[in-house]
Amino acid sequence: MRLFPDDLAFADAEDWLLGAARDVTGLSDFGDFGDDDAHEGLRVLLRSYDEDADLSPVGRQMAASAVVSALSTRLASEEGWKQNPEARDVAIKGPVVIVGLPRTGTTALQRMLCAVDSKQGLELWLAQHPQPRPSEAAREQDPAYRRCREALAAQHKAAPELSAIHTMQADAVDECWHLFRQSFASVTFECIARVSGYARWWRDCEMRPAYRRWLQNLQLIGLRDPQKRWVLKDPSHLFAPGALLKTLPDALVVMTHRDPARTIPSVCSLNAAARGMADRAPDDKALGREQLALWERGIRRTLAAREEHPERFLDVHFGELRRDPLGVLRRIEARLGGELTPRDEAALSAWLEAQPRTPHHYEAERFGLTPGAIRERFVDYIETCGVALEG
Repeated sequence: MRLFPDDLAFADAEDWLLGAARDVTGLSDFGDFGDDDAHEGLRVLLRSYDEDADLSPVGRQMAASAVVSALSTRLASEEGWKQNPEARDVAIKGPVVIVGLPRTGTTALQRMLCAVDSKQGLELWLAQHPQPRPSEAAREQDPAYRRCREALAAQHKAAPELSAIHTMQADAVDECWHLFRQSFASVTFECIARVSGYARWWRDCEMRPAYRRWLQNLQLIGLRDPQKRWVLKDPSHLFAPGALLKTLPDALVVMTHRDPARTIPSVCSLNAAARGMADRAPDDKALGREQLALWERGIRRTLAAREEHPERFLDVHFGELRRDPLGVLRRIEARLGGELTPRDEAALSAWLEAQPRTPHHYEAERFGLTPGAIRERFVDYIETCGVALEG
């Protein structure tokens, strides 16, 4: 991607950004921006970069790159639907959607479930360049796959602490926010930059159009594997549980739980690693206040949804997942009406054995937080879901 001009305001850069996405992909059709309200979200975000974010020169390039990446993903989806119109008829039956506060084991749980042959997940490179999932041999030759690997290598070199906190691989399953970005309706924008105007807009955003597009992307990606059950995950589903449940009416929502006094400082540390590169003057205390309020809002919305639809939810606690991961997977499989085969259990055991364990060090005080103050904000969640306190 060419460098974003130093003298160009983001609010005036829409044509430049659209052109950059066309250059990256070689595609030109963004579809109907009004269909999923993406144009409004894009314009609010660009204004917020100008008015709210104090971006460093590197941060300006990161912000522009994030927008171009979202637009490129949108271009790929439109091309995929054009080339594969039958994808819109693919049925997605009984998916599993993992939700929970960040750092509660959602990544490990999704990757364990997707180690089973009968399951499919959202691989990172396909989330960034949607298309029918190709064979492994064809994937290795795909320019989009290579771009994703190269981008991850560059990210690791520039910010190795990000990789230590949250490992990302091009061919590993990842989070749904990569797809929501193409509708410009995603929590990720406010997590990696100080865009308070956009954050206020997204707080009240009607998410059903974005979920409709998300579902159509899943249909496209899973076109060649319609028999496989989808396993999806993303903490950002906490903010729109109503749209999620209406979009996937037969989904099993697996909600992961861990002491918020551990999870909130951890996600602050993750986002601070990104903001540290983007902000001209990083403010960890402000980040702590923002993240605490953000995730409290998400939890409250999801608690309201599970009170209305308790039959749609299954709870998994972090301690349980660490002590007995196979037991957790057997319980989920039983809820789905099946059971793990000996072959499944062998594959899962091999996957668990191969996983590296990278310690992540963080302190709540760095972000102006204390365990007691965090737990006070989440007391309803802790009591309702029986969350075990740590330390």
